[in-house]
Amino acid sequence: MNKPVTLDVNGQSEEVRTFGGTVGDVLDSRDLDIEKRDQIKPGVDKKISRDMTITVNTAKEVSLSVDGKKSDETTHANTVGQALADLGVDAKNADLSAKPNQKLKDEGNEIDVTTAKDLTIVADGKDHKVSAAAGTAKEALGETKLKLDKDDFLSVPLSSKVSDGQVLTVNRVKNDTVKEKQAIEAKTETKKSDDLYVGETKVEEEGKDGQKQVSYKVKTVNGNEVKKEKKDEKVLSEPKAKVVIQGTKKKEAPAEKPDDSDNGSDAGTGDGDSDNGSDAGTGDGGSDNGSGGSDDGSGGSDDGDNSTGGGSGSGGGGGDMSTQEIKDMLGGPGSKWYQVAKCESEFNPRAVNKSNNAHFGLFQFKIATWQSMGGSGNPIDASPQEQFDRAKKLQAAAGWGQWACA
Repeated sequence: MNKPVTLDVNGQSEEVRTFGGTVGDVLDSRDLDIEKRDQIKPGVDKKISRDMTITVNTAKEVSLSVDGKKSDETTHANTVGQALADLGVDAKNADLSAKPNQKLKDEGNEIDVTTAKDLTIVADGKDHKVSAAAGTAKEALGETKLKLDKDDFLSVPLSSKVSDGQVLTVNRVKNDTVKEKQAIEAKTETKKSDDLYVGETKVEEEGKDGQKQVSYKVKTVNGNEVKKEKKDEKVLSEPKAKVVIQGTKKKEAPAEKPDDSDNGSDAGTGDGDSDNGSDAGTGDGGSDNGSGGSDDGSGGSDDGDNSTGGGSGSGGGGGDMSTQEIKDMLGGPGSKWYQVAKCESEFNPRAVNKSNNAHFGLFQFKIATWQSMGGSGNPIDASPQEQFDRAKKLQAAAGWGQWACA
């Protein structure tokens, strides 16, 4: 009835002999303090058989930290290594606070684990592989030959925790002083002179830009400029101002040319009877920068001053257009057509040059040239619009030289 059995308590084995009938009887005979959470194999109600092995693993409290993450655990393991396996912690190549074969106590066990990780550190355009039980970025960097200079920094703080597969970047910082040459723009000075007409200019001094040297403090990170701060500047050469002369002299009205100068050609007609080149009546000197009145009183008085007035009984204005409408049609005071019509006829579309009775209308056409431009009859019988159209056609064919006033 006395049976030998092996009793293993938390890894410590001894052979005992017992008259008990169950596993529980054996445990009671050894005065063991067994709790419900302890692990007993086989169970306490199991009948004893000869040479049986009874295993008892008591529950143990463990304060576990894995890569900085803490937790309170319970295990029936008897050593640190067994506890980590029981708790599902991969301790291969890990850094442990205790040796794997260290025995566990029922309570007060502390295990810190830094697991092995595969990381990549990018520096100077190259990838540096790290496979180690590194807990922080600083520890991972320490696994390489890389060094951080005074202003260099990692993409994460050195004290930050790292994880498997993480990529860290070393940022190289440089602070340099850079000198640049820059132009100093020359100013423009203006002088007035009555040696030039209004609207005319002349450069008296060309001027020249100066030059200065500017110093900057430039900060770069991995070769890219991130900050540029001006420190000082030095003038290398002073700028020389450009001097421009502006005319103040007013232009005088064009002088009247004597009649029958007969020294030009009737533009575009080939009839040889032009008087000083202006088919429209200006070039031959026949018009006295205006229009005299016809003897029927429609345009102005016949007082012998050779000015031209209305050549028909329609009145001395703009015919079917007012004088203001004619001025607007010609483009206003800034237009060259405006100047020509003012000089030739004082904007009178019925004007006749009394000095030769050979130039007619707003632009003092000769009859032959009027007809060569597609007109019929006498220009003064045509509308101001048609006279303007024929004048533009003449100008396109023979230029502004057809009117001395131009």
